[in-house]
Formats: sequence, C-alpha cells, structure tokens
Amino acid sequence: MYSIFEPKTSSDFEEYFKLRWLLLRRPLGGKRGSEIDDLEKKSFHAAIKDKNQIFFGVGRIHFIDAISQIRYMAIKKEYSRQGYGSKLIKYLEDISYKHGIQKVFLNSRVNAVNFYKKNGYRVVEEVKPSFGSIVHFRMEKII
Repeated sequence: MYSIFEPKTSSDFEEYFKLRWLLLRRPLGGKRGSEIDDLEKKSFHAAIKDKNQIFFGVGRIHFIDAISQIRYMAIKKEYSRQGYGSKLIKYLEDISYKHGIQKVFLNSRVNAVNFYKKNGYRVVEEVKPSFGSIVHFRMEKII
C-alpha cells in the first residue's frame, strides 16, 4: 500500500528534501542544501510513502509560461521498477493539466531516458546538467 501526496507540514518537507538529497545530490558529492532551488515556493511537490509512512519517492513540477517542468524525480532503488515512478509522473502531469498546461518537459539523466520514453516522453536534445557531470537529455510530452 502506498500514497502519493503533496507535502504540507515542516516535517513532511524535511523528509521530502532529505530524500531528494539522498537520492539525487549526495551520490554526486552534493552537500545538504544543494537539493533546494529558488523555485520551491512556486512549485507543486509530490511524495510517495509506504504503509509504514516511510517516504520512498519524490518529484516536483513548476510552470514556465505555457510549459511545465518536472524536476527532482527519484524513487528509492528498492521500490524501483514497480510502477511507482510512473504513478508519480502521472500525478505531476495531472497538476499541469489541471492548470491548463499540456506541454511538459524535463531533463533526464541518461540512465532514466528509457523510463521517460515508456511514459510518453521524447528526447529533444542533450543538455548541460544543472548539477554534476552526468549526461542529461531534454525530453518533452504533450499531455
């Protein structure tokens, strides 16, 4: 059993940001705080927790004019390949759609490109990574 929700409390956000850091920044040598940017307050955040209330997935979406960007998507390794990432991305896309924005883009790490392709995204171009040196590709989808 799992639930996808938008963090609201300070303790929810503490867990949310900690997981973002553990999964996305720490492996690249990033210090705590590198998982937070200046768009946090303008963004919609989503997290997944299991029946024991343990966070195991995170993601965020924000709007740039008439397009949405998904960022900071990650699922703990022991929960990967079970459909949770697809459910989380759909949750974020639904937020975009409800706000009248049907074009979504993201910058995928090279090892996640096939996951996003399976979820309807297409590769547009290689892009400079925003953090670290892992190859990234801009991917887009019309929802």
